[in-house]
Amino acid sequence: MVFDLEMTGLSPERDSIIEIGAVPLEGVAPDGDYFFTPVQPYTHIKSESKRIHGLDGDDLWMAPPADIALPQFFELARGRILVGQKPQLDLAFLWKAAKTVGGDFAADWAIDVSKIFSAVFPDRHRTSLDAMARAVGIFAKREFHNALGDAIITAKVFAALVPKMNLMGISTVESLISAARVRMAG
Repeated sequence: MVFDLEMTGLSPERDSIIEIGAVPLEGVAPDGDYFFTPVQPYTHIKSESKRIHGLDGDDLWMAPPADIALPQFFELARGRILVGQKPQLDLAFLWKAAKTVGGDFAADWAIDVSKIFSAVFPDRHRTSLDAMARAVGIFAKREFHNALGDAIITAKVFAALVPKMNLMGISTVESLISAARVRMAG
């Protein structure tokens, strides 16, 4: 399952999740409904975060609180391999949130699409989501980051990289995990 978060800042200890997006996969094809929820922040949204995702407290005051939104995501993630674009920080936020709201979140690692991209394209050093999407022929015009939009683009990049991974000998789930697994930040 490909996932992405938007947060009020970059510190799991001082900031909070404000959006969760996920694309369940069967192989590389979407499997079921996409998941998206805004999350009511319990911390101030920093100006840098507002610039990136375009959200402020006024946009999120009616969003479900973390103790409602996060268990829904945790249930969807149960038993699935998580895939993200540089997901270490997102994982740290999810662990902190699980401790705070009392959720069941067991994943402390995920597959990092940027690691796969770097293995497939060793001469390309830019691994932002936009740069990776352009490199594999995906046009993604966006003004702001959005958790679901970013998860969808990441899923498309992942799907585009799979045939190239197979040519590199990364053809099983075990070899994929070995090549691209990252642990949560912190």
